[in-house]
Amino acid sequence: MKQRSSSSTAPPLHSNSNSSSSKWLLLISILIYLLSIAIYIHPLTLSPTPANNASTNQNKSSQKWTLITNPKPQLDEAHIMTPDNHDIHPPSSTTAEQHQWMEAWRNDYWGRPLHGESSHKSWRPISVWSFRFLKGQTTLCRIIFGLLGRVIGSLVEGVLKFVGIKCDSTIIMNGRQSIFQREELVLTSELFIHRFVNVLIHVALVQLVGVVAQLLFATTAAGENTTNNQRQQRLQRYTQYVAQILFALHPTHVEAVANVANRPHLLALLFNVTIVDPNIPFLAVGVLGAAGLLSAETGIFQYPAIVLMMTAIQYRRELALSMEEGENVQEDELSPSQEENAESEEQSSPPSSLSLLLKAFFTLLPRYILLVMTSVSYLLYRYTNGSLNIPDGLIRPAENPFYNKIDNGEWTYQHRIINYSYVLSLHIMKSFGVEIIGFSHEYGFDCIPEIKLPILQQTSSTSWAMDLRLLLPLSLVVFFVGLVAWAWYGWNGRHHVNDASESKKQLATQQHDRVQRLLLLLTFFAWLATLFPIAGFLKVGTFVADRLVVASTFGTCIFAGRLIALLLTIDDGDDSSDDEHRPTLAIRPKTIIKHTILLYLLTNHLAKQTHNRSSEWMDEFSLMTSSLKSCPRSIKSNLEASKLYSGLVPQMFDLDKALALIGNAQSIDPTYCDVHMQYAHVYFQQEKLIPFEKELVEALLCPFTMGQAMTNWNRYWQVMLSGGDSVANGRYTKYMQRLQGEIKKAEKADAMKAKKDSGRDEILY
Repeated sequence: MKQRSSSSTAPPLHSNSNSSSSKWLLLISILIYLLSIAIYIHPLTLSPTPANNASTNQNKSSQKWTLITNPKPQLDEAHIMTPDNHDIHPPSSTTAEQHQWMEAWRNDYWGRPLHGESSHKSWRPISVWSFRFLKGQTTLCRIIFGLLGRVIGSLVEGVLKFVGIKCDSTIIMNGRQSIFQREELVLTSELFIHRFVNVLIHVALVQLVGVVAQLLFATTAAGENTTNNQRQQRLQRYTQYVAQILFALHPTHVEAVANVANRPHLLALLFNVTIVDPNIPFLAVGVLGAAGLLSAETGIFQYPAIVLMMTAIQYRRELALSMEEGENVQEDELSPSQEENAESEEQSSPPSSLSLLLKAFFTLLPRYILLVMTSVSYLLYRYTNGSLNIPDGLIRPAENPFYNKIDNGEWTYQHRIINYSYVLSLHIMKSFGVEIIGFSHEYGFDCIPEIKLPILQQTSSTSWAMDLRLLLPLSLVVFFVGLVAWAWYGWNGRHHVNDASESKKQLATQQHDRVQRLLLLLTFFAWLATLFPIAGFLKVGTFVADRLVVASTFGTCIFAGRLIALLLTIDDGDDSSDDEHRPTLAIRPKTIIKHTILLYLLTNHLAKQTHNRSSEWMDEFSLMTSSLKSCPRSIKSNLEASKLYSGLVPQMFDLDKALALIGNAQSIDPTYCDVHMQYAHVYFQQEKLIPFEKELVEALLCPFTMGQAMTNWNRYWQVMLSGGDSVANGRYTKYMQRLQGEIKKAEKADAMKAKKDSGRDEILY
């Protein structure tokens, strides 16, 4: 009789493989690790930079890849790098004591007081501190980061040349060629260090994807040397590696990795997924969970996915433990007698799925309570300091064109549901790695036109048409219904078994499989539910954005990795019985070649998208061009592109083209008042002073350009009126009369609104 195991812990997630397999597994892990670094470091260090004067002069025709020695901040990166943001860049040492690092606790992400009307209420103190304390203040740190970036970028370039992809490593500085040994190339900039840190955070997430995939799909087959167990271990490894590759190459991550201002979305996900493992110390769950919330406000929408994933992992562990204990009981109580044999088989039947689920629930109950208390405390604190809602005036139709349609009486709730179902579907497809519209840093008005009602529009007396975009959400609904059916019924139906004991075991196994499928499905849906902020229920300033998809891809990559792993190992069931004598995880060479080719075909497209998109984020011209290509009717993209031709990029100076782009923006939305400041800028350079003055007046009346316009207004008229020109003085008087009239109208409207609000308060209270 065999001795019963004394272990009371869950069985190991995988058995020890032979030394050859271990070496291969280690090599694969290292290659994935290097891939997740190289896919970003190469474009971050060597990218075409058309907006760089020296680069364009040297490589005007070919747009070759050149070393980026002094990267420029793109879009919101300017808010991170500006010295005016004292939460990140403290003032000089003489006044540093007046602005302590804890000011980030009371300010929003952009350094404005949370209680201020101009604050976007983005409370992310840990993300701010990561910029403040991880920016390479010392020369040695900058040299180390510079060397690492340069070496990795050069190695990747060598690999690209080896496989036939041409790129030029000529280094351009000050309009002339230089060599790698120049001190200026080694001493990298602070912005590059911030980007490098983003890459390292993303690499850590890639590793966590593999860890969580192993936990979520741990082997449950009893016995370490059985064929079934070996196949489960092989499937588990395939799931881990494929999920890691998909996550490392996911193109929607580029906006969060290449642009340092989007680091909060990476940090929140990093802290939150670390607590998925039920073996993480209890105190660490509270600390890391709170850190995730303090990194980005979207972190709270990841909590349901974390809880469900934690539950699925714990249930699988309880099931594996019960199966191991049942195997040990069966071995211990085995006797020659048929009656004792039958009795032992009955005793070794696994516990019910409900009992295991309750056991997993009560095991994790303290962690559930801790996460609920953490999230409630977070929401209460934000409610008390008035940082839960974004002021209406800061949400602009140019950036989120659908947010106030109902408030303005333009939409019914049916309009809102239909249009936001399409917007949500776009994000879900992004999470699946499918880009419907195209990559853009800004999807605003009128990049995605609204879907009109009724759904069927009569185009003529005999024909009708429907907006085909509605097929996307309908297709996803059908897909999700199919997933629900699979979770309940599985792939295979019930098989009748005559033996009563075997039938009982089969029924118990089917119940356990069903519970696992339902837990996995709920986990998958919970990760997609991290897209809730852009589903149309909350007031947010973002319309469509890749950075908001990052969290959902953590789940979709794991489940897609599992599906692909099943397809890759589908021939395991056809293997001969000789497989039982093969080492664990051993794979035939022809299988390795076949799987390598399939993975290459699968990931090659993703890798190209991620690599090219990362290079576009290194240069404002490439970024704006790609945005206009995807969204030619985006008013904000047209306006931003016009600035490139009006002096922002000197070598592309073309005022006629700038005017054409401003005209496009104004024709799309005549109420978009930002265009007047840009019109004034162009007209002044063309020395068309009368049009300049008129547009500057309109810019003064626009609340979003008022500050800059006022500065230019005072400087201009101080010069114009100093000469005593009566004609100029007459124009100035006329303009001032109009401005004063508009001010009086605004004051009257504000007074009426205040009176109306006061009357509403009296009725309510």
